[in-house]
Amino acid sequence: MLRPLLTLALAAVSLASAVSGPSESRVPRAQEADAVIRAVCSGKVDLGRLSGCKQMVYGGRASESIGNAKFNGVLSAVLEGAFTAPGQREMLATFCPETEGCPGETVLLRQVRGQWQPVSLVPNFLPFQCLTYPRKNGTQAAVCLGDSGRRDAIGSALEIASWTGGKLKVETVALFPYLSYANPKSEQCRGRWDYQPHAWSDRDRNADRVPDLSIIATLDIYKGGPELCSPAPPERLSVGGGRRDLTFVWTGETLRPTGTTAATLEKYAGGR
Repeated sequence: MLRPLLTLALAAVSLASAVSGPSESRVPRAQEADAVIRAVCSGKVDLGRLSGCKQMVYGGRASESIGNAKFNGVLSAVLEGAFTAPGQREMLATFCPETEGCPGETVLLRQVRGQWQPVSLVPNFLPFQCLTYPRKNGTQAAVCLGDSGRRDAIGSALEIASWTGGKLKVETVALFPYLSYANPKSEQCRGRWDYQPHAWSDRDRNADRVPDLSIIATLDIYKGGPELCSPAPPERLSVGGGRRDLTFVWTGETLRPTGTTAATLEKYAGGR
């Protein structure tokens, strides 16, 4: 199913459409949010700047906001799956400060005897636009497309979070940096282009009954020269480019780009 991508602004986290994959990130329901917040704020594990938080109450009603001396924000998105072991009911819950973007925190929770319990922080991972994909060991990976500003060049990144033996691995499969963050000597800068992902599909491409991934992106080519490849470029004027489909096959552990997509990613890699 084809779905539009949303921005990572706090007001645009929801992904409402049904998908063929097992689960997708979404805005939590009110009762669910209360249970998650109670678990996080009363948990006995170290959750960094979320530790010791309290649920905010407005007009006598509990809200989706939390706060303490180090963090004030809102429960913005959840993604359910069996991430650390087969058959577990787990959740990735992301809290965002009420500022532009989301320099927030993600918590892994597990349901024990019908109650959510926090397990650990998930550092440097914000699962907003995500699907769960089946792994060969019976667990699920979180495959997410979103802002890459926390670790890589500013733009979009396709990332996979998975756990093996209780250890977290976050793999960056593809980067789509904006032209203003490209290396002036790169092919991306010489061509004055960048890609803007705007939709994705999890259609099975190789008939193995497992969803693969296609990213639909707009190719923008800009008028100008090397001065466009700087964090503070002059105003950029797009002179066209068109649509591009970037395709990946799920191997059971990671997403492998097809030939044309792999060549495109190589061009981007030179821009880092």
